[in-house]
Amino acid sequence: MESSERQLRAQMRFFHDLVRKLAADGDPYAKVLSAPDNPYPAYEAIRARGVLYHSPLNTWVTADHELANQVLRDKRFGVRMANGDKVPEFMNFDNSMLGLDPPDHTRLRRMTVPTFNPRIVERWRGRAEAICHRLIDDILAKGGRFDLMTSFAHHLPTAVIGDLVGIPEEDREQFHLLSREITPLLDGVVTYEKSVSVHAALDGMAELFGRIVEQRRADPREDMISRMLPLVDEGSLTMAELLPLCMFLPLAGTETTVNLIGNGILALLRHPEQWRMVAEDPELAQGAVNETLRYDPPVQTYRRIAHEPVELAGVTLAVDDELAIVAAGANRDPKVFPDPERFDITRSSRNDTLAFSAGIHYCLGAPLAKFEAEVAYQTLITRLPDLRQAGPVRRRGSFIIRGLQEFPLSAG
Repeated sequence: MESSERQLRAQMRFFHDLVRKLAADGDPYAKVLSAPDNPYPAYEAIRARGVLYHSPLNTWVTADHELANQVLRDKRFGVRMANGDKVPEFMNFDNSMLGLDPPDHTRLRRMTVPTFNPRIVERWRGRAEAICHRLIDDILAKGGRFDLMTSFAHHLPTAVIGDLVGIPEEDREQFHLLSREITPLLDGVVTYEKSVSVHAALDGMAELFGRIVEQRRADPREDMISRMLPLVDEGSLTMAELLPLCMFLPLAGTETTVNLIGNGILALLRHPEQWRMVAEDPELAQGAVNETLRYDPPVQTYRRIAHEPVELAGVTLAVDDELAIVAAGANRDPKVFPDPERFDITRSSRNDTLAFSAGIHYCLGAPLAKFEAEVAYQTLITRLPDLRQAGPVRRRGSFIIRGLQEFPLSAG
């Protein structure tokens, strides 16, 4: 085994052992990193430590909505080290726009904004509705017992974002399979063995999109790849930048929507009176989306690195100090959301949640994820009003992405 592999294994083993020890000793942030099925008590324990809490893991942590919102918009913080280096590889493999700071982030984001313009995204509503109905038809044809995640939730966003980005129909199954292997990028700490499979899948994804880009060069369509290829030709974008955009924007967008669908349907089934409200008035699905984003969001935590000394909440963070922003905890801050433990689809809080971050890294695909989930809720509830849980759910085991791996349901 090469020394670099031994070193990476040792780093991962040391970090996992330290997290387990500190969690057992009562550190709430270490408990969060342990990815419990229900992390919300740990978020409240973080809040009880104060507006800004310093974990023994040498990370500053906040679940305070006001401070979290402030930091996400503060240009003195970034997602990389102050000198531009990535954080340690075993903590973050991402080298796409999601892991860049200005000015590169600003330039690339400006190029991708048109693809996710809300007016353009809304044109796909009919397509999303047709996909949902087709998926439900398939479910009913097979007897009505199904897993929400594999039979429904994964298929809708893959199809819609495939159209938007420019992934041909015949390549979407391969994209989906490779995405399953790459999702640990979004989950945070992984094992050494998982990191090996991630890098292999990244190579496969790069090969896939390299071929798709050449297809779109020969036969341009109304999609992101076709729209951005002229930028490569004129020199304002490199192929080395385009390929990660093609790989990670649909990956991040798909994961967010998949888990927003799963988390929302679970919350609605556990609150049957609100399920019935949507059945009687499908327009309330929009409120169900907004409340799910507050109550049980797909993305739970963000990380920022201080690029200069910053004073926050009476303490000074040094250059390269790390701050974990527990957005899912901030979304239950009682100073902003009265009775925050209550799931209420009539709550008026859609502009206050941090479910899609804030500031320059606010999620480009937020309008897309919201309307897809809204269509999914409406279609499932109106077509399958007697839907019920048919077995225990299994969560994916991540402290960053909150979602379900298995969600067995029965249509009646």
